[in-house]
Amino acid sequence: MSEHSFSPRDLLASHPWSSVFFTTYSLSLSFLEAIPLAAVSKSYRNFTVVTDVAGYRASLADVGAIGIGRDYDLVAVKCKTGVFHPKIGLFADKDEVRATVGSGNLTFGGWGYNNEVLEVLRPGRDSSCFSGLADLIEAIQREAKPNGLLECLRPPDLHSFASLARKASLVAGAGTGRLLHTMAGPLTQQIAALVQELGGAEEITVVSPFFSAHNGVAALSAATGCQNISVAVPPRAPSVFDFAAAAAVGLKARPVSCDEFNDGRSLHSKVFDIGCRRGRLIVSGSANATIQALGSANVEAVVARIHDSAPLFGWTLASAQRCETTGEEAPKEEERAALSVDYDSGLIRGRVMGGGNQSGTWNAVLAWGARRETGPDVTIDEEGSFAFRPPASFDPVRVASSVQVVLSRETTEMRGWLILRGFIDAMNRRGPIARSIGRMIAGLETLNDLTAIMDYVSKDPRAFIEAAERTGGGRSDREQSVGLNVANAFGSGDALLLSEGSSKGSGVVSSGDDLIDALVRMLATTLPAANDDSGDDADEDDVSPTAPPEKRAKGSGRDTSGEQPKRVKPQVMELAFSRLFEEVTRVSPGPSRSPGLFLIFDMIAKIAPRSSLGVELVPRLLAKWLQAAAGSRPADVDFSGLDECVAVTVCRLAIGDPTKSQDMHAYLQAWNGGEVNEEFSLLCEPTAGRLNEEALAPGTPQAQWSEAWWTILDTRTPWNRMNDLRKALDTKDGPYVPPEGATFDEKGMIARYSARQGRDDRIVWSQVKSGDKPGCSRCGLRFSGDKAKKFKRTRLAMCENFTCGRLVVDVSL
Repeated sequence: MSEHSFSPRDLLASHPWSSVFFTTYSLSLSFLEAIPLAAVSKSYRNFTVVTDVAGYRASLADVGAIGIGRDYDLVAVKCKTGVFHPKIGLFADKDEVRATVGSGNLTFGGWGYNNEVLEVLRPGRDSSCFSGLADLIEAIQREAKPNGLLECLRPPDLHSFASLARKASLVAGAGTGRLLHTMAGPLTQQIAALVQELGGAEEITVVSPFFSAHNGVAALSAATGCQNISVAVPPRAPSVFDFAAAAAVGLKARPVSCDEFNDGRSLHSKVFDIGCRRGRLIVSGSANATIQALGSANVEAVVARIHDSAPLFGWTLASAQRCETTGEEAPKEEERAALSVDYDSGLIRGRVMGGGNQSGTWNAVLAWGARRETGPDVTIDEEGSFAFRPPASFDPVRVASSVQVVLSRETTEMRGWLILRGFIDAMNRRGPIARSIGRMIAGLETLNDLTAIMDYVSKDPRAFIEAAERTGGGRSDREQSVGLNVANAFGSGDALLLSEGSSKGSGVVSSGDDLIDALVRMLATTLPAANDDSGDDADEDDVSPTAPPEKRAKGSGRDTSGEQPKRVKPQVMELAFSRLFEEVTRVSPGPSRSPGLFLIFDMIAKIAPRSSLGVELVPRLLAKWLQAAAGSRPADVDFSGLDECVAVTVCRLAIGDPTKSQDMHAYLQAWNGGEVNEEFSLLCEPTAGRLNEEALAPGTPQAQWSEAWWTILDTRTPWNRMNDLRKALDTKDGPYVPPEGATFDEKGMIARYSARQGRDDRIVWSQVKSGDKPGCSRCGLRFSGDKAKKFKRTRLAMCENFTCGRLVVDVSL
């Protein structure tokens, strides 16, 4: 049992748990996300909660919760004979396992506001308890099915938790505790069997907030054969034991109290202190002193621990009238209907929980935050099941909060949380990085998420390049318009492509990298502004090339006001992009590089600006991207998305810096394999407002894009000059312009060639782009150091081989 100051949160914070499992009756999702989930947010892979439908239905009013069905799995069950009432927790990581069994629900009250009890179990001392816990989890797994004892939409996948508990039960040291649960039979019988082993009960003291009048205590008295009964009367509790009714049927019970249950908080603890002839049995957990809990109607879990005969509590006589009652009702079956709903393989599938027969046609609405979107009419069958495809404009993966499905008909309304089955499965496999990716897809990422993703990219760049290859760089469904809500970020249907069944009751994901595929598609179809509302950046001012210098400095992480915005460290960004470029350039230049090039382009546009050196980093990465893209233009299409990316990139680098225009023109000539023709010039001119343009230079007007584009194309490149020289020299004594940088001897050679004096092969027109060590393409002799530098600068040089002596002119692209 817990000390007064102990909370389950202390246990959660004590270790980086990777697997977390809870069961509860009442449920507060805002509490769940603020306390238990937050305590393990950096470590967990699997976070599953099984709750009674009453707690689930109450949680539907909890509009502050945002991670339902995205960051953790929530399974609602309806017990056919009573209520699902156990309050257990199981926490594991590698070889570390701990469990809790107590009286507190997953609510603020259950973890501190109420007076609660808690048993903390550890392997060795409590191995027998872990055996009982494994039995209980397996029983829940077995009975939780659409028409089972624990009715639900789908069987939850609890196999891993059962295995963890079973493994912990094998640790040497059984201890004196036993975990009892009603799925193995009535608690009264199980408690009576333990009492019998201890020589029989001599006294029983009951601590409980609910009693079924006096009948629950009477049932325990009868089962154990003990008539010496005391009942705790605290200062404040939901209800008080009916001493008068008990006395009327011959059950004499004394009101008592003790310090542990006298602290002024509302009593929610459940304890049975049973003094036996050969020891003392302390039973604590979820079971109230009611017929439903102590029998087998409810699902309950308690720990029965054997102590020596000395009293653990200092019970003293009290007044039966001292208790202030709060009026809280005892757990009971939920009569109102709620919906259990999954998003699976592009379909919304659900089941009505409670409320009787609700078959027929209903109007569907999808609701999140303050938004509502009308869906199609939905037919519920006689079994309470339904399925429908959401509107094409609605993509639940992109919604930045939890989603509810609302079915209405006349004055009746039913609701349920939408569980993203594929996301949950992906989270279970990948752990914290999957949640960071998921939040980024939804537009909820924080600075830590973005840092974690880029760190993950640097460690496994191949996973992202392969995702780009599978998705065509995310371009298969790209729309070139700003503000469009791009539905189905995962392509056709659900990118997580779940099969309809599994032996474990959960969908089977078609690929281990579907979540990364979704991220690639999101980057290709979403503007940065639509995905940068995490609130972790102190200032997201305009950082376009046309912004004033002070704003550009602010966007770069050097806020001139002195306040430093929170940005990703440049080292993290640099390393991630470096590894991506290494990976994409492993592929030979050509169309097969396109998917990886698309991915890197989108990441430069949408992630690199969030570096603390974003303004400097983006142009540097774009220049590197152009180098990686060289020679990769598809030859089987007239114009491609890669053409558009190249066009907007060269423009972005030249905007505000006309000195780069000539180099950008030279790149376009090499990209086209010759002079940029009129058709390419017109079709690829950047257009303000499209995704590429808005991603690289948000807010830049069309006039600036056009000015930069035509300034680039109007420049004369070295290739233009040399190619013009070649054309001019085709005609004997034709007019020509001597090339800049030519020496006296080189000019003389050109003049003699024009006049056709001497041999007509004295000039060699080199069409092969020179490398680091250029030379004569006629005889193969490498140029000396100074001559090689001059050749790269002026595109012409005399061969030093006395048997050759030709003038080499570079006319390569």
